[in-house]
Amino acid sequence: MAAKRAPRSSGDAHSHPQKSLDFLHGKMPSRPYCTNNPSIEGLYRLSYEEAIEYLLIQPNTAKRVVCLCFDVDRPFAAIDWSDRNCPPPNVTVRNPENGHAHLIYMLEAPVAVSDVARIKPVMFMAAIQEGLRRDLEADRGYSGLVVKNPWHKHWITHEWRDIPYALEDLAELVELPTMAEMRRRSRQADYAGLGRNCTVFEVVRKQSYSLVREFWRPDGEKHFTKAVLDLVLASNLSDIGNPMQPNECRAIAKSISKWTWARFNRHEFRAIQSARGQRKGAAKREELLPTAQSMAAEGKGVREIGEALGVSHMTVSRWLKQV
Repeated sequence: MAAKRAPRSSGDAHSHPQKSLDFLHGKMPSRPYCTNNPSIEGLYRLSYEEAIEYLLIQPNTAKRVVCLCFDVDRPFAAIDWSDRNCPPPNVTVRNPENGHAHLIYMLEAPVAVSDVARIKPVMFMAAIQEGLRRDLEADRGYSGLVVKNPWHKHWITHEWRDIPYALEDLAELVELPTMAEMRRRSRQADYAGLGRNCTVFEVVRKQSYSLVREFWRPDGEKHFTKAVLDLVLASNLSDIGNPMQPNECRAIAKSISKWTWARFNRHEFRAIQSARGQRKGAAKREELLPTAQSMAAEGKGVREIGEALGVSHMTVSRWLKQV
């Protein structure tokens, strides 16, 4: 694994006042989750104008990620990322009572986490998230659903970098885990990162390819969508150590069912099977034709050759005529 590149300096906190916060403000959900104390009050879903008054607020949605958030529970958490040679967060939001903080890394382009057709960027982002989490020694069980509200006067907010990160730039600044490490991590009970989404996506996506054939009938798509949701909910409990929120499961199921139904209809399935059969037939012909030619040169008939090679005599005859 190549050594991670030293992070570029971004100047002191507030060197570019409000730019990161303005960027984040423009990406916030219209009805974010919010709370003052999740363990006592739970989460509310309110309009942005109401939610902005709460201590904790939701920065991302179940369908897209605009920032990577980390929970660092130690004194001086808002500044010791520099001592650990980590890239500067765009924003830190610190608890004045104990120094614990949330670190927010803004992304240049939002990443859709519920789009099965774009799962590779999600897997890339999940690896970056885990690499950053390890370097920061941040909480493994923090999902980033809500963060310390950077606009609330109770917290101390600093901006360290005004430019959002491209995923490729962040990847150069951290040591990325392997895919095998990510799969192992997603099965651990104290892990709440994006690797869980990737694991459930991969498991259910493959199951849906076979399942869809059972629903090729009038009004079948509705029942197929329900069946895929059941698969996602089951995978959420069995294939990852720390289950995701129901809304995340619903978003994943909707994407998988919609994508699979559009691409695996009867016509497309027959075309796929036909192309697959042609590839297998061509490979078998390439493997067995020399033997068939040799046996034919010895005077053996097509039936005898076919029995010896495990193919029909018509296939042997066609091979020899093509030659």
